[in-house]
Amino acid sequence: MKKVIIAMIALLVVAGGSFGAFLAVKNKSDKETEKQVSELADNVLFSFDSESITEINFDCPDGQYKAVRNEEDKWKLDSGEFTIDQTYIDTLLSLVSDFTAETNFGEADSAKKAMYGLENPAETITLSDGTNSYTIYSGNITPTNDYYYIMVEGKNKIYTVDSIHGSVLKPSRLMIKSKDLIPYSTGEIKQITVKKDGEIAYDLIFDEETLTWSMPEEYSNLPFDQTAVSSMLTTFTRLEAQQLLEEHLEDLSKYGFDKPTAEVTVKGLDGTEKSFVVGGKNDENRTYTYVLQKDSNQVQIYNISELNFINNTPVNFLPDSFTSAGMYDVTGFEFTFGDNHDSFTMDMNERTLSVNGEDIDIQKSETSTTFQNFYNSFSVLIFTDTDVKATPDNSDPLVTVIYHTKDGTDVKVDFVDNGNDKCYIFRDDVYTGGLIDIAKINGKNSVRSFYDAFCEYAGIIKTVRNMPT
Repeated sequence: MKKVIIAMIALLVVAGGSFGAFLAVKNKSDKETEKQVSELADNVLFSFDSESITEINFDCPDGQYKAVRNEEDKWKLDSGEFTIDQTYIDTLLSLVSDFTAETNFGEADSAKKAMYGLENPAETITLSDGTNSYTIYSGNITPTNDYYYIMVEGKNKIYTVDSIHGSVLKPSRLMIKSKDLIPYSTGEIKQITVKKDGEIAYDLIFDEETLTWSMPEEYSNLPFDQTAVSSMLTTFTRLEAQQLLEEHLEDLSKYGFDKPTAEVTVKGLDGTEKSFVVGGKNDENRTYTYVLQKDSNQVQIYNISELNFINNTPVNFLPDSFTSAGMYDVTGFEFTFGDNHDSFTMDMNERTLSVNGEDIDIQKSETSTTFQNFYNSFSVLIFTDTDVKATPDNSDPLVTVIYHTKDGTDVKVDFVDNGNDKCYIFRDDVYTGGLIDIAKINGKNSVRSFYDAFCEYAGIIKTVRNMPT
């Protein structure tokens, strides 16, 4: 019995020792966890509503700048010296309003501040909502370039943030300055004018009453494609420079601005305007080009492909094709090609057709197809150029078509050789300003070839063949 009691006492002693060891380990673990939680909490630098910030002050190596939020919720430089990069401000607010450091290096004494570039920080940012302020001081980058050392107002410790986010906290004049090509959105533009070699390449004008775009009056006889402008503006208004170079450029030849590729002027509905020139020093192996903002002589860099709009001509704002008169909208037409003249009467809904009073069976698929190809060859116009300065006459056209429409009106279209592999297009004896390739009149898949094919399938015998070649 005595041995049993001794054994139980021994077990209790052992158990007590184990329990004590367990408590010691648990206590140590709890303290370490508390320490980690405390350190993590200490790394939370700021937490506030970014929408509440109304003012941001930047102290940079190249100057001091104050940004304020206006009534339109846009950021403006209080001095008005330049336009602010809204994207940069949004990025800064997003970062700082919910700001947690990666690590901290404890209390910041003079030695540490000097070591980490925080004794006299080169960059300081202070955000304010009118009542509270939040200040960040930026120091050096780590030797591995992975992190930046920072401090914040109200905490006497040195922290690190990853270099990507840390770069946002290293502002400069050019970082704050807008990278936008133009300061307008798609709904804020009144006019776009592009010049090349001193001549207007194209001019687009917005009508505020009809909410439509057009070209100048001399192009009014040509069709216009509203979607072409909308598509261009979607890209044009979002362009941002890859990089800002020097300001207040004096030597224009340095980047080819003395002989620019293009000069662009954009007018806003608010009465303001923005002008820039595209540099002329481009070679085949270079993928970027320079742009000079004329109001500030600020040099910017863009990918060449982003500025394709400067290569547009008025043709780019015409529909891909334009139909003079749809075959279901006419009762017939007069067709003159050289010395040949044919009179067509038709009703495509009833599938009836006659040529010079002779009925043609277009129930046959081959005949129907060849007729449609023939009709579309001269009715569907594909403009390949414009020349609104030309003053041609239509006294000797290659082809004349007079459409008799179902509403009782006639539409006359003339194709006139311009002597340079193109045809001027007249409509109702008025020159439209548009040209098509003369190959559409003669050659493969042309008016001539489709006319011949239709006549062959329809069994029409042509006694007169004095047709232009």
